Amino acid sequence: MLETNQKAHVQTNAQAHPVAQHKKRLITLINVAKGSLQLDEAIYRAMLKNATGKDSLRAMNLPELEQALEVFKQKGFKPTVTNNKTAVKRRLSPAAGKSKLASIDKIRAIWITMGHHLVIQDNSESALDAYVRRMTLRSRITNNQTQGVDATAWMTEPQAYKVLESLKNWHKRVLIERIIARGERLKMNEAGTRPANYEVIVAQYEGHGHE
Repeated sequence: MLETNQKAHVQTNAQAHPVAQHKKRLITLINVAKGSLQLDEAIYRAMLKNATGKDSLRAMNLPELEQALEVFKQKGFKPTVTNNKTAVKRRLSPAAGKSKLASIDKIRAIWITMGHHLVIQDNSESALDAYVRRMTLRSRITNNQTQGVDATAWMTEPQAYKVLESLKNWHKRVLIERIIARGERLKMNEAGTRPANYEVIVAQYEGHGHE
């Protein structure tokens, strides 16, 4: 019984960790927004109060923090993530339709969306290339090859498919955790046996298609 309780405790902590990380990230962004918009303390607190009914970030739950950040976005704040570890300029992804494969366009679109959802800290093409390199290297090791694909644009159709499914699963998993943390009923497939498909989960997270 003790061992079972310990396992349950570990699983609960593992599930809560991504939510705690997201809350911390949101608090950081809201503080950045305050400085970026040059708000004095009174106006800042009033905006928080009007948005959520609370004037303290620490008192807010996850949905309230997301709601507060959205208010600052509406006032002109544009969240960006800086990387102090490197001075290398990040390359942005090319416009949709420029890729040799439609699946690569989808990969880039999901990567950018993951950045907007704060699932990843860097949604530049440079960061995506690094992810692709790791993913393709992982599959090549089984074939006695020691080098991954260095650029997203160079992937073959089978490689792009694997990367696309990996990103969708990662993104979906994080959004499901956040939806549950918001206290919402998760949308399920028609049989009611598992969560709905990727597109439905993204739409639910963004506030579309609520029952």
